[in-house]
Amino acid sequence: MTIAKGMLGSAVLLAALSLPLQAAEPVKVGSKIDTEGALLGNIILQVLESHGVKTVNKVQLGTTPVVRGAITSGELDIYPEYTGNGAFFFKDENDPAWKNAKDGYEKVKKLDAEQNKLVWLTPAPANNTWTIAVRKDVAEKGKLTSLA
Repeated sequence: MTIAKGMLGSAVLLAALSLPLQAAEPVKVGSKIDTEGALLGNIILQVLESHGVKTVNKVQLGTTPVVRGAITSGELDIYPEYTGNGAFFFKDENDPAWKNAKDGYEKVKKLDAEQNKLVWLTPAPANNTWTIAVRKDVAEKGKLTSLA
């Protein structure tokens, strides 16, 4: 469960360094296949389009590995991502940086800039900490109070 504590991933927008505000080419906007990804991806599309930026809709492209592969290969220009997923992207799940939202963001921002020429924009003010829920009667019977 160490990784669960480290997954303080705030949703952020991940963009390629070369993504200009008024791109000559349409901006390829993607997201993961889940409902949250679809919502955030569509928000990105609407914001860009409302500012006159042409877009290509690749919202709900696929799972995390599919979308990650798409951004690193240039198939996508921008998509929303959790900072905590950097632990998986860089196979570094045990680094204490992932236990702190700010530290995790700084770490993945630096690693992706160096290794993939990707830019992590300012994180959203959100928290997606992983946890486990249990019914009160089960918790009381098992004297469960913590994951530790």
